[in-house]
Amino acid sequence: MNKGQEELRDRLSRSCKRRGAAAFGIASAEDADAIEPIKIGSTVNRWSEKIRDTMPQAKRVIIFGVRSQDDADELAIVRGGNNWSYPGYHPLTHMRRDALQILREEGYKAAPIPPLTSMKRIAILAGIGAYGKNSMILSPRHGLWLRLEGVVTDAELPLDRPFARNLCGSCNKCVKACPTKAIKPFVLDADRCLIDVSLRKNPPKALEKIRRRVEHQITPRTHVMCTICQRVCPYTSAERRKNRITAPREAVRV
Repeated sequence: MNKGQEELRDRLSRSCKRRGAAAFGIASAEDADAIEPIKIGSTVNRWSEKIRDTMPQAKRVIIFGVRSQDDADELAIVRGGNNWSYPGYHPLTHMRRDALQILREEGYKAAPIPPLTSMKRIAILAGIGAYGKNSMILSPRHGLWLRLEGVVTDAELPLDRPFARNLCGSCNKCVKACPTKAIKPFVLDADRCLIDVSLRKNPPKALEKIRRRVEHQITPRTHVMCTICQRVCPYTSAERRKNRITAPREAVRV
């Protein structure tokens, strides 16, 4: 790997961290495309796509993430019709824009990671964390609270080592805590997950009742997404457990 590629990697990493990134890693596009396809969510109901179906020249996938520090980062807001927005994820948009600009200025092809890519599994290849039993990325430092985004490029940047440790061990706290029994070890039933249920126009009545009981409603068009499986995880800090919205906040407006 030449010095120029190492310097470009450092520049990209610094750019993301200036925007608040808590995690940054790079994986091989070839290794990413070798991952077995998986079904993407109940609302999309499609299979994951390969990186090089979108960019045949792709060599690398750059993954970066922000940490959810407060329930305010878990707000889901309806904006017109049934279009959802997640303000806590907005910094990722700026990181992606900056990374694309840097790569293109250096003469490389670059594009956002395809929307139906298995980003969590690529994050493992990029050394960011393990696959947790609740099907989220589990980081030794940040627990289950990383929110991820990525770009693909034909630049042959230095690779990170895949994350090889099993952080869950025999722990099944997330499995036991899920109020809809949507979690089996390392398998998520998206049709029962309350985050997916929130996105449906006509969710099953039984699940909707559970959702309204465990997700805090702020306004009819705003709610805090379910984080029960994340809060019970031993890797969740005491500070994150207490940073919660637990009562109506009349000052919040949409």
